[in-house]
Amino acid sequence: MPELAPGIQNRRDMVMGWIIFLSFLVLFYNISVMPRTPLEDREPLVAFHLSMGFVVSVLAIMRLFFWVKGPQPAPPQGLPAASFAFNRALLMAMFIVYGLEGIGGFLYAWGIGHHISLFGIPLPPVFGKSEAMRMSQGYFHSALGFYYLMLFCIWLAFGCYQNIRYKAGLRRLFPGSQV
Repeated sequence: MPELAPGIQNRRDMVMGWIIFLSFLVLFYNISVMPRTPLEDREPLVAFHLSMGFVVSVLAIMRLFFWVKGPQPAPPQGLPAASFAFNRALLMAMFIVYGLEGIGGFLYAWGIGHHISLFGIPLPPVFGKSEAMRMSQGYFHSALGFYYLMLFCIWLAFGCYQNIRYKAGLRRLFPGSQV
């Protein structure tokens, strides 16, 4: 695997990072609007939620594949390797949760008997309506949602700490050439 300069990320990972970041922001907006929308008006929001959730989940799984494949970035100047590795581990955990969140979301949707379409293209159900699937995956999907918010807050707080302690820069918390 080719070595990257300290603090630099390869272009593919940078582009994927921005796409995941922007896709998740759109999904997060959808998630925050849905509970304040009357039940009878939610169907388009739910359809969009399923589509964007699928996109974020697939992108996160792809990003994990490329993460393992490499190349791995080296810590920026002045940032200890262990501190850099912890920050990256939190980021990897978020991607794992995004991937699992999508899988659980689809199982939940099929469990409640929801007809799923991805941006208007209908998907055949993998199984029929199931109370057991609805219960298990509904709780799983909801719990993972709180879990990735917790991971994000820890990742952000730790990144701010790294900036204060090691002068690592806050720009590196956004997708980009710096890591």
